[in-house]
Amino acid sequence: CNAGLANFRAGWSESKKEWCCSHEGKGCSGCSMAHLDALSCCKKVEVTHSCKLWGDPHIITFDGSHLVFYSTGDFWIVKSEQLKIQGRFQCTDWTAEHDKTDYSSMTAIIVSGPVIDNHKIEVQTAAGQILCDGRPILAGFGSTYCGSAKLMYDGVGQLVDDAMAALPHKVVHMTLPDGVTLQVNRWPNFMNAKIDMHAQPGGQDGVCGNFNGNSQDDTGPELHRRYGRGIFRSELLFSDSIPLHVPTAKPSPTRCSQEKHARAAAICRREAADSRLGWSFAECLGDVCDAQKEGVQQGLQMA
Repeated sequence: CNAGLANFRAGWSESKKEWCCSHEGKGCSGCSMAHLDALSCCKKVEVTHSCKLWGDPHIITFDGSHLVFYSTGDFWIVKSEQLKIQGRFQCTDWTAEHDKTDYSSMTAIIVSGPVIDNHKIEVQTAAGQILCDGRPILAGFGSTYCGSAKLMYDGVGQLVDDAMAALPHKVVHMTLPDGVTLQVNRWPNFMNAKIDMHAQPGGQDGVCGNFNGNSQDDTGPELHRRYGRGIFRSELLFSDSIPLHVPTAKPSPTRCSQEKHARAAAICRREAADSRLGWSFAECLGDVCDAQKEGVQQGLQMA
């Protein structure tokens, strides 16, 4: 990238400008001659963070807040002007039979927005399909494109949840423009996901949080208040919708001991009393039990 740098505007191809700018900070738009004298140019450093969703679903937001999202329905994961990601959360037969709860897991994820020219990429569980604009793709391992998004389907990738390590891995990797990547781990009846990206110009929100550097405004009650009621029909990316169901079952004893449950219930009778939050008593119990187990501060009044 040093070769021909002094004449990069006229002498370099667009692909070379893009590669050298993203990898070595050279040849970026807006470089001044002072920067060229130093054989480099200024490039805004954009911090990339991750959001993880796994299980029934547990969520770690871009700003590091931990919460559970047990409700059934279609929900915004990332909502911004350029990037739009929605998830479908449903209670599986396994959860109903073995955990004796009505807690959901993610069963589909759909990605769209101007960043990929409004194409739609939908990934369902391993029992379902991978779709580009409603058309099935990647019936087996391989790679393809959906618009400008590159998709690779293989058995490689770090697990979002180590509890599933014994099962065969079926992983969808998405690489989108603007440095956005997604990894979706497909299991027989649900999926886990990890999203890596920088904060979106103009802001963003969703159950992965608003990515503003403040974890305290992305707590369970806050995110349920903003997004716990589902998605307006006019904004839905899925071809159909499923009914909203707010969970009522208590967490299983393996997750929350009797002692912790009693303490959590006392807190949640106070914290989840306002139904306008969209944050159920069951979800409050899950957040408080996890906070006691992990020592994670959820922004709740824990005393």
